[in-house]
Amino acid sequence: MVWFHGGGWLGGSGAGYPAEIPTSLHNVVMVTVNYRLGNLGFLPTRDFDAPGNFGLLDMIKALEWVRGNIRNFGGDPDRVTIFGESAGGWAVSLLVMSPMATGLFHRAISQSGVAGVPVTQRGDLTQTESLALSVNCSTAFYDDMMSCLRGLPTEDVSAMMIPTVVIDRRFLLQSPWDLMNHKFINRVDYLLGTNNDEFGFYLSSEYPYIDADGMTRAEFETYLPYDLQQIADQYLGGSVDMILLPVMDEYLDPGMADDPIYLRDQYLQLLMDAWFTAPTVMMAKAESGMPAIAWEAPRSRVYQYELQHSASVFSFRPPYVGVDHGDDLFLVFGIPLLRDEKGSYWKYSFTQEERDLSLDMMAYWVNFATNGDPNDSTGAARMRNMVHWPRFTSSSQEYLQLDVTSSADFRLRESRMKFWNEEVPRLLGMHVHNHRARTGTGTHGASRSLSVLAFMLVVSYLMA
Repeated sequence: MVWFHGGGWLGGSGAGYPAEIPTSLHNVVMVTVNYRLGNLGFLPTRDFDAPGNFGLLDMIKALEWVRGNIRNFGGDPDRVTIFGESAGGWAVSLLVMSPMATGLFHRAISQSGVAGVPVTQRGDLTQTESLALSVNCSTAFYDDMMSCLRGLPTEDVSAMMIPTVVIDRRFLLQSPWDLMNHKFINRVDYLLGTNNDEFGFYLSSEYPYIDADGMTRAEFETYLPYDLQQIADQYLGGSVDMILLPVMDEYLDPGMADDPIYLRDQYLQLLMDAWFTAPTVMMAKAESGMPAIAWEAPRSRVYQYELQHSASVFSFRPPYVGVDHGDDLFLVFGIPLLRDEKGSYWKYSFTQEERDLSLDMMAYWVNFATNGDPNDSTGAARMRNMVHWPRFTSSSQEYLQLDVTSSADFRLRESRMKFWNEEVPRLLGMHVHNHRARTGTGTHGASRSLSVLAFMLVVSYLMA
């Protein structure tokens, strides 16, 4: 199992995650990967051999190393699962879409992140020129600009405003939305999901207009365009103005539109749906909709979840906050099993139910990595009696509500998912249709945004 850390592609490290807990309990080898971050990892250029996506290319090299060497560490190069959270989840989904990654892994897990990143066409130097101007490099001539940037100290150029992926025709052939819409992706088993209140605590604690007293209608209308910009940036040439009123119509009941608590809750809900849940559902439908090709390429097995349990260590949060971004990391890496450990900001003190949930999630994850099915414990070092996790299909759209008492459900916020995955793209000029997938085994052929992305850095310290 190869782990790609989160951190908004701005920071973080693979060293911050205690892989020794799941590996000590299960027959699995884990590899944690570092990759280039910020402008060093994602700055677009005009160079043919290096147009951008450097951090993602680092991940390709890491997977090539795993394929060539993991047997020496007791691993199986024919059963490689990539997994990641937040920006690591973005990376996993992009690797699933990339022809350069075909054959380097066999299963994938995205936690709280699927391709929710701005997209840049190859040759678009808007971001590069903005950086150059900020460090007093002339943008009049490309070669002079790049020479100036390369001559600066690393610390002057490494920080990044908003990470972006480049449609470079090598790593990424089209925009992530187009690739999912066309089902033009690698055929792999995929487990993916979200928490039920992504950014619920962060936004309410960092943004002064979201608090326990709610938010005003004026605040809702003032700040929404800024927070929707990340959505529009996923569609080339997309404009927030095209979707602002439809989003408000979708989420605001006219009879409740002046209730500050209602406005706050709807604001948080729409951002979570747009940034996290809708891309996750779209990817699940794309991968599960890949047609089977007889025995040679059976249909991908897809499993979706939504984490419902907010751990007792987060009792200091406001009562309206549910399971926030990054909370799943504690459970997947077995932190509840570390009794009386001290973290950066609190003492880890989990209930027995939470220890059991952590054991279940680790078992689900490893079962999936081992056998392609979270319910199949064949070869497991430890057997657990767990709730059956139904397989996601395009027709049933079943998923597991992960909780201290887990249960199955189906069609997670279906009408809202259709709004974000079909209506919003249409409004932004995209052609929404359902092509049959390619019949191969893989793919061939602003400051406020920074503050949101920077929160992803927090997960790097949760394990400290």
